[in-house]
Amino acid sequence: MRVLDITGPIYDGMWTYGPPYPDVVVEEIPQPDFIAHATYSWRFELGAQTGTYLETSLHVDRNGPQLIEVPVEKLLMFPAAVIKVEAEPLAPISREQLIAAAPEINHGEAIVVGTGWGRKWHDADFVTNCPYFEAEAMHWILDHEPWLMAGDQPRFDSWTHPQGFWDRFFGQGTLLLAPLYGLEQITVSRGRMVALPLKITETCAAPCRVLFIEE
Repeated sequence: MRVLDITGPIYDGMWTYGPPYPDVVVEEIPQPDFIAHATYSWRFELGAQTGTYLETSLHVDRNGPQLIEVPVEKLLMFPAAVIKVEAEPLAPISREQLIAAAPEINHGEAIVVGTGWGRKWHDADFVTNCPYFEAEAMHWILDHEPWLMAGDQPRFDSWTHPQGFWDRFFGQGTLLLAPLYGLEQITVSRGRMVALPLKITETCAAPCRVLFIEE
């Protein structure tokens, strides 16, 4: 068994989706006056969609479930099919690309798409220039009714040429897990995953630690 950490690191001043999403702050706090011996600690300031995060349909629908309502047992060692394609900055990912690279996908399991974009995690254009899914490509994925869809892009859709698949994506109850980091480590087309978000109430999303297990 091989365990791979495919979580992107959170760090001070990292990329965000822009206002009103907050800037990411990770900074050391001063020594507390009420503690005699030396201590060291840090404070964090971040939004729900910071780094690698898990998200429910509450992001677009007030009647959608809070993230904390997702049963934790579903997030432990769940099967996933991996599709790897190459995609250029701002380029569409097509249905044909996915079909050509896809392993057998079982109905209702998780689907992970790796484009190599995770390698740009620390770049200034990580969010603004990432590739996106064409409508037909995403509808092909959704035809398999995955309970969770994951990828290494910070955006699945184009901001300048919206593809119009979000109503179906979240309408099916699909969970979104993104952006992943280091998918090039994966050497198999099928495996199991662990995706454990912070236990925060009243939110659609939260940063998540994600593992991929090659059996």
